[in-house]
Amino acid sequence: MSFKSPEKTVADALLADPTVAAILGTRIYPVLAPASAALPLATWRRQAVTRETTLGNTRGGLPVVTLALELYAETYQEVRELADACRSKLDGWGTAVSSSVSVRHVALQNEQDGFVQLAGGDLPPVFSVTQTYTILWQEN
Repeated sequence: MSFKSPEKTVADALLADPTVAAILGTRIYPVLAPASAALPLATWRRQAVTRETTLGNTRGGLPVVTLALELYAETYQEVRELADACRSKLDGWGTAVSSSVSVRHVALQNEQDGFVQLAGGDLPPVFSVTQTYTILWQEN
């Protein structure tokens, strides 16, 4: 049995985008990247799922997933180019169907620049962008 993952469908859409793939290759990982992964890379994780219900305890509307897409690169310019490519692909995107879910609409809610220290501080910091998206989806 496969689990319901609109996030995986979104990650697959990023990998299929030529602009994103030219920067990332296949380095997009759920939750945590391997320590050996080269930069640039991306991770994605589910932050929340909202399912609206009515007073009669019936579901109304589509479930909404909040997705955090975390992007990392050696330079600020490189991480910004990656962020712009991801935003261009995902913001307003939808209608993808996988075996377990249909993604109806994706919208960028927030974007934040930053930096992180990797590998216990023995390497220079890397630049990061965290993008938060909402995904309207339906279970198949």
